[in-house]
Amino acid sequence: MTEIDFALQQKKDTDIIEFVGTIVWNKLNEFKKLENLSFSEQNFIYVDIFESEINHDGFYGFFYNTSGEFSHEVLEAFSTINANENATIIYKALRIFPELPIPKDIFIRRQIMGKLKKSDLEKWSNLELDLLNSSEDILGLMIDYIKQNKALFNY
Repeated sequence: MTEIDFALQQKKDTDIIEFVGTIVWNKLNEFKKLENLSFSEQNFIYVDIFESEINHDGFYGFFYNTSGEFSHEVLEAFSTINANENATIIYKALRIFPELPIPKDIFIRRQIMGKLKKSDLEKWSNLELDLLNSSEDILGLMIDYIKQNKALFNY
């Protein structure tokens, strides 16, 4: 039995995601670069990064921190796992950013963010509420995605 098979046999969705996360993050630590992971594993990482950041510091923190360098990849990852409602919200948040594509360089991104208007920050706050009120089951969609791409998650 593979580690992914074991993870997918867990009864609770949160346990499945935690086990898969451990597998994928360990693989990333070993292989050192996201590009060394499969496309499916990268999508898992992007969704995980976004969920972690958005739950702690909202959109401002997501864009301000190193996670912001993956803004466009996060959007693509949510679309790929069929989290279309959340992808639309993320797309709207990206469109508020004053420069597109959003710069990968953290210092440039922070300089640009320093010029944001209060109304832009309020829009991000409203979009955060939209994420909280979303009816999409991100855990369930991610688990379905892992099951569909299980062979690409093996370590």
